Amino acid sequence: MCFSAEASFIVGGALLVVSITTARETIYQKELPIAMIPFIFAIQQLVEGFLWVSLTNNDTSQIPFWLSNIYGVFIGIIWPLFAPSAVYCAETNSKRRKIIASIGITGIGLAIYTVIGLIKQPIVAEIINHSINYKHDVANYQLVIVLYLLATCVPFIFSSYRHLSIAGITITIGFFLAYLTFLETFASVWCFFAAIASALIYFFFAHRIKEPLIPIR
Repeated sequence: MCFSAEASFIVGGALLVVSITTARETIYQKELPIAMIPFIFAIQQLVEGFLWVSLTNNDTSQIPFWLSNIYGVFIGIIWPLFAPSAVYCAETNSKRRKIIASIGITGIGLAIYTVIGLIKQPIVAEIINHSINYKHDVANYQLVIVLYLLATCVPFIFSSYRHLSIAGITITIGFFLAYLTFLETFASVWCFFAAIASALIYFFFAHRIKEPLIPIR
């Protein structure tokens, strides 16, 4: 997250509340993966909150190392796999399911790529301009960043449920804003923005309006 440990803890705590409220709105078992999204973001933000505490206190133990790489697991493994899978489970339109499933293949590839990358080069975190910079060579590979955007955001946009599409578009806008304005600390800033935007998932359960923003014939 950006700004401070307090901000991460506040967002993480708020999302825990949202995740409980969202889970209570589920009707079908296939909706549970979507309902878990705010909860996963909550845990991710709490991890970063503890990382903030370690970094600001100049912790010389292995705790910052493990927290940095656990955060990397969230970014590079959990989300590329979970995002398309969750949307796929909730989707009822067969054509859209095929599109989302094909995007999910990209997510699997990214997850494997991340596992190899973390083994070869673990993440090192540092504070830069009130944000956390997760240092890893992958940040320099534009194709990987594009594929990551495809795997984590586009499935939501292609959903036939309007509120999931809106959440996907919102997170995508945050992706570009963070990338263009906070390049060094992009991962931290965007995930913080995406975590807040994940609260929009609640409206999918509250309304379940099936009005796709992108028509598919």
